[in-house]
Amino acid sequence: MEIGLIGAGAIGSVLGKAIDQMEDVERLYIMDKSRERARTLTESITKGVEIDDLEDLLAKADLVIEAASQEAAKEMAPRVLDRGKDLMLMSVGALRDEALRKRIEALAKKNRCKVYIPSGAIAGIDGIKSSSEDAIEEVKLITTKPPTALGGIDLEGIDLKSLKAPITIFEGCARDAVRLFPQNINVAATLSLSGIGFDQTLVKIIVDPNATKNTHKLIARGKFGELTCEVANVPSPTNPKTSYLAALSAIATLRNALSPIQIGT
Repeated sequence: MEIGLIGAGAIGSVLGKAIDQMEDVERLYIMDKSRERARTLTESITKGVEIDDLEDLLAKADLVIEAASQEAAKEMAPRVLDRGKDLMLMSVGALRDEALRKRIEALAKKNRCKVYIPSGAIAGIDGIKSSSEDAIEEVKLITTKPPTALGGIDLEGIDLKSLKAPITIFEGCARDAVRLFPQNINVAATLSLSGIGFDQTLVKIIVDPNATKNTHKLIARGKFGELTCEVANVPSPTNPKTSYLAALSAIATLRNALSPIQIGT
């Protein structure tokens, strides 16, 4: 198999180095808006080939991994599927756009492609997917992050550097959470797609100056019973906005796609 990787940042770099060790992968075509990032990753592995044109990448790759941004996902996902290529989507928050999601589904069905969405930095997705086969009454995600994980976000008068106690910076539906925090809460999008949707899934985001990990607590109720799941993630060493588990989840999803034995829902 030959794989295309769009995005050579924190998650893309971890993915690229893991893919380089996979026996079933012959080549990894790497593309990033920063030529320097793409070149750095390419030179650090043996199977990497730097590429700067999406059409060229699509002509070579069997599967394309998006690890760039929601904007990149919106632009390239339809083009990937239109060419009949399988796609792994990391910036799943882009799918809050209902028109885009329907277009992606239609293209994948028409061209018999697969769209892989890793569970990301959250646990319990299998349980939500299974329980959604009957009625789910409530799904809530409570996320707690250290201030460094929100770096660069304007919180309208809140000085994260001088924060002394935990503060809730968002409480509402997943659709709004993903729109307002596109680099921080992709897990809410994955959870929404697995269960009761973006408008019914509730999200609460807390910034805690004493936190050292990104914590996600999932609470769900329905005919299946009740589910509570919590994970405390170590931030990515090169990007505190994302959790290391998100990259590991993508690696596991790819291995699962390549494996003859499928585990989980």
